[in-house]
Amino acid sequence: MSVDTITPNALLASPDAELIASETPGISVTNHAFDTIISGMRASLLELAAPQQPTPLAVPPVISRSLLERVGYVDTFPNLLGTIHSFTGSAKRWRELDAARTAGTGHWHDDQQISDLCVLPATCYHVYPLFEGQNLDAPTVLTAEAHCYRQEGTHELGRLRSFRMREFVRIAGADDCTAWRDEWVQRQRAWLESLGLEVSVVPASDPFFGAAGRLMSATQKEQELKFEQCVAVGDGQVQAVASANCHKEHFGEPFDITVAGEPAHTACAAFGLERIALALIHAHGTNPSTWPGSVRAQLRLESA
Repeated sequence: MSVDTITPNALLASPDAELIASETPGISVTNHAFDTIISGMRASLLELAAPQQPTPLAVPPVISRSLLERVGYVDTFPNLLGTIHSFTGSAKRWRELDAARTAGTGHWHDDQQISDLCVLPATCYHVYPLFEGQNLDAPTVLTAEAHCYRQEGTHELGRLRSFRMREFVRIAGADDCTAWRDEWVQRQRAWLESLGLEVSVVPASDPFFGAAGRLMSATQKEQELKFEQCVAVGDGQVQAVASANCHKEHFGEPFDITVAGEPAHTACAAFGLERIALALIHAHGTNPSTWPGSVRAQLRLESA
């Protein structure tokens, strides 16, 4: 379904789960059937993590620019970062800009200034500053979901600029975080396979920018810090739909977090919800009512 063929009745009545492309590449709208799948995944993932009793958080889709500067995101992913700008001038200056725009000699955004906020690139960035300067008596696990944004350079199926990410975050010692990450690599694979998906687990790296980034990517792979769960989201299109990552002291150090007096390490397990939904649609069809009973039951779709 495209924006040119949508009618309100068709949108509401369609039993097919659809990611509806907007006029802007990488930005999509989901219909009710698609969002019902995501709601089911959310419930299933929280049940999967329940034995670890993660503390739930609600986080906004924006974050402090200075925080991203502090943890090095600006240095390592400048091409993916979305900054927020705004007009801070006077009404008189706005009238001048508007006149120039009308005359075709200027743009309304000529005087836009960068603000103190960026759009959120990953859910977990809101977690670490909550523990700044603290010594935790024991390891802790938290979970949150957010609308995230990355200025992706390509926009094939599943590579969205605005997307939803569910994360589970561990703050603990080095060995604990590695063991927790390894456990989540297996949990992620088993969960995805229980949904009828064919999964490949691969050592991975983050898309660090530039020549220095290539070295960082090689080091990350060599140390086996990150693993991705790769699944087909369309014909000939295999993408990472989930990952599990050890950050070492990358977040513990700048926020001066310790666990039992030792420098804190962190790890996360992340799930790209739209990509997983696309993988399910590719595997089982667009109408969730026709999916295998075991998949429907796991995603709470029996009464949907």
